Amino acid sequence: MSMHAALVTSIPNDGVAAARAALVKSLDMGSLWQSCSDLVSRALPCHSCSLLFDIDGHRPHQGHHHLSETGDDGAHLVTSLDVAAPYLDANPQIPWYTFSQIVSQDVHAAERLRLQNPTPGWREFIHLAFWNGTRLDAVLSIRIHTEHDQLSEHQRSFLMELYPLLDASLQRVRSLESSQVRQRLLEALLYELPLAAILVDEDLLPSYMSLEAKRICRRWSEDAERSGHLPRAIEAPLLQWMRTMPVRSAQPGSKASFILEHPHRPGLRLRLEASPAPENFIRHKHHLLILTPEGDDQLALDSTSSRALPQLKCLSPSERKVAMLVAAGLSNDAIAQKLCRSRKTIESQISSIFRKLNVGNRTQVATLLS
Repeated sequence: MSMHAALVTSIPNDGVAAARAALVKSLDMGSLWQSCSDLVSRALPCHSCSLLFDIDGHRPHQGHHHLSETGDDGAHLVTSLDVAAPYLDANPQIPWYTFSQIVSQDVHAAERLRLQNPTPGWREFIHLAFWNGTRLDAVLSIRIHTEHDQLSEHQRSFLMELYPLLDASLQRVRSLESSQVRQRLLEALLYELPLAAILVDEDLLPSYMSLEAKRICRRWSEDAERSGHLPRAIEAPLLQWMRTMPVRSAQPGSKASFILEHPHRPGLRLRLEASPAPENFIRHKHHLLILTPEGDDQLALDSTSSRALPQLKCLSPSERKVAMLVAAGLSNDAIAQKLCRSRKTIESQISSIFRKLNVGNRTQVATLLS
């Protein structure tokens, strides 16, 4: 047989290869389970299977289930590890085991199974156990059709190949899920802070925008702006500036800034600070933009004043302007004149600021925001 013929005959054409590839590419637990159950159903005489995870002791808090028999209502699908618990305690970190192995060491296992499921519709199960150190992390439970007492050598080889494949996929998905949770928490925190932050790709399309950044972009927007884009008054000069920037290595923490002036609104100025993407992420360039109003509108908090950010979070944008002017030492009359408001309005806002910041005088405001 030629090498080409050998390769052709070794490649499965029944969808197993596609299911295996889908498992490798899975990025979330839902897609992982779909590809895993498809793969197991194609390769083994599977009555049903379950992926049990988030295991506390021997009690799974989450699980996915698959029934090969369409007539089975799934009322007795295994959602616990009670049957296997003593065996797992006696065999810590065992990678896989069968119900027959459990019964050979535990005379009470069959009775526990009957209490859990009086009419299981199968006689044998196989468990692939995945561990995080000494802690049981996940279990793939595969129930075998009653007419198949023994697995073939080919089916056993499949299980031996499946274990490291599923183990690596579970670890990848867990890591991605953990990163996504951290990202959502950080985004939620940043969103409410008085910091105008925008994350854009190499085409300057925003993938994240804080609440303060949205407020500034609304002020800089004009009619017929494109949804999902920066305002043209910001995007056009930013793109031109980035094209003419000297090419240099982007070190961690490196920043560059310049001043924008709105083309149709005199006096509306903005300082834009950009953190360039590192060179090793050239295929996925992203830039973090920090927007700070300038000129008459330079009343927002400086983006580098991280100490004051939590203090100003509880204030409205209007109150932040007043608070910054109070911290700068301006009197009520001067603040009212600068902001074109009445003295009574300023006094009311200062009272609100004192209450929200839990301070009693202007000196304390200046100390908090310094």
